[in-house]
This record gives sequence, C-alpha cells and structure tokens, in this order.
Amino acid sequence: MVRGGVAASLCTDLNPVEMVWNHTKYADLANFIPDDVHHLHRPVTTSLTDIGRDPTLLRSFFRRPLLAL
Repeated sequence: MVRGGVAASLCTDLNPVEMVWNHTKYADLANFIPDDVHHLHRPVTTSLTDIGRDPTLLRSFFRRPLLAL
C-alpha cells in the first residue's frame, strides 16, 4: 500500500507496459486506419512481436526517469 502518494497502477509514466503500448500505437501503427477489429489484429500482433524481439528497445522502456520523491 502506498501512503501519501499515487498508486503505481495510476502512474502510467512509470509503467513499462504503457510504454510498449505507446510505441505500438504511435510508432508502428501511426496513421494506420483499420477497417475493423479483424484488420487490426495482425498489425498489433506483429508490432508486439517485433518489440519483443528487440532487446535494446525493450530495455529502453525500463530506462525512464524515476519519480522524484
């Protein structure tokens, strides 16, 4: 439990998973307009797979500035 602060789940800037989704949405799928959910599935899956295969990129999601306390 966090006292006097914001819960970690609410701090999206500190959550590496949010950084992965941001990369997928704003880098890999920027300007992509799917026709429907089925059309969206393959590009999202490809993006997440590519991110998972790039250790340097994965590490970068954990190298965010820490919150000053």
